[in-house]
Amino acid sequence: MNTAVDAKHKGFLGLAPGYWALLLAALAGLFLIGIAQGEAINALAGQATSQQGLLHELFHDVRHAAGFPCH
Repeated sequence: MNTAVDAKHKGFLGLAPGYWALLLAALAGLFLIGIAQGEAINALAGQATSQQGLLHELFHDVRHAAGFPCH
C-alpha cells in the first residue's frame, strides 16, 4: 500500500470525514430521542405541532422502543 495515498484520505484523529459525519448524526439522534423528546424540533416546526404535541408523542414512543428510561 502507498502510505501517501492512505494519509491523504484520513482526517482528524486518523478517521475519514464520513465517519465524523456519521458520529455527529448519531449523537444528534441520541440527543433528540433521549433528551429533547422532540421539543427541539417543535421549536423549528411551528405552533401547530407544538399545540398538538405530535412530535413529542412520536419521539416519546421512539424513546420507549429504543429502551430509554422515562416516567
